[in-house]
Amino acid sequence: MAAERSDAVVPRRQSSGAEESARLSALRGYCVLDTGREARFDDLTSLAANICETPMSLVSLVDTNRLFFKSAHGMDIREVPHPDFFCGQAIRQRDVFVVPDATQDPRFANHPLVVESPRVRFYAGAPLVTPQNYALGTLCVVDFVPRELNSKQLETLRILARQAMCQLELNLQAMRDPLTGLYNRRQLEEGLHREVLRARRIGAPVGVMAIDLDHFKRVNDTLGHEVGDIALRGIAEVLASCVREEDIACRAGGEEFVIILPGTGKTALRSRAEALRKTIEQARIPAGEGTLRLTVSIGLASFPSYGDSGQAVLRAADVALYKAKAAGRNRVIMCTPSTARAPSPAKAA
Repeated sequence: MAAERSDAVVPRRQSSGAEESARLSALRGYCVLDTGREARFDDLTSLAANICETPMSLVSLVDTNRLFFKSAHGMDIREVPHPDFFCGQAIRQRDVFVVPDATQDPRFANHPLVVESPRVRFYAGAPLVTPQNYALGTLCVVDFVPRELNSKQLETLRILARQAMCQLELNLQAMRDPLTGLYNRRQLEEGLHREVLRARRIGAPVGVMAIDLDHFKRVNDTLGHEVGDIALRGIAEVLASCVREEDIACRAGGEEFVIILPGTGKTALRSRAEALRKTIEQARIPAGEGTLRLTVSIGLASFPSYGDSGQAVLRAADVALYKAKAAGRNRVIMCTPSTARAPSPAKAA
């Protein structure tokens, strides 16, 4: 398959708002935005630069209004604005996108990165495509002089892009709790940290629900741990069905769950928590030949109202959860300013 040149007349289907929203949700689902450098990605960009004989190579992820670089060979920068630049065009097709000379391409000739420093001239990017056919970004090479790639270099770029996508898939698998399929404790902490960083940058809130199954010890003691595991999987399925694509549903440990809700303020947070509590109360969880009826207690907190960091907000939600259980369970309690400053006690059984 030939690489797509920038001057080729190829009709492109423009992405709808719904398609772009789904693509961005898929990107955020990999939880790689705003993460640090990793040798496995740096190795791929180093190989790409050496084989394609370019001074720069990037693993570039196309976010809402920026390009985030998971790896940057030949430059010391983590992100740039204007995602609808080379990589924004490259993700609209499924083969290598090549710009031999940016000054001769009307789409890019007047772009600041072409006209001014670093005066980019050549670009070739292979899209990073998920199994669901969403293009998250590119593995690309960049030069400051016009040029071309030969067929072997183009094929190598395709291969390295597939390997970068494989690394993202492996990373996704490592984030999951094996019993429930939800994100695990490590991803809870890392994901909350990233969402708070993003919220600071754009001036948005982040809501947190701390959720605990009521009287779960009785299930294990009377019905056995196998039924207990079935119950946990059933609750996880309910949680997964109630969250948006941009939310992060996690199993924090045992019978404890946490949902991170980007862009959700206090009013919406309480409303969604009440809806979730009622959904679980009304659910019938299959268990052997019968069903289980379970309830949950939920504690709520949000950034920046009840903490200036992800860990502070999580602690505040945890204390609110303790208050919900102490008040009789099967209820939702929002953190208060005094609660936010309180130490997190051990939750009631």
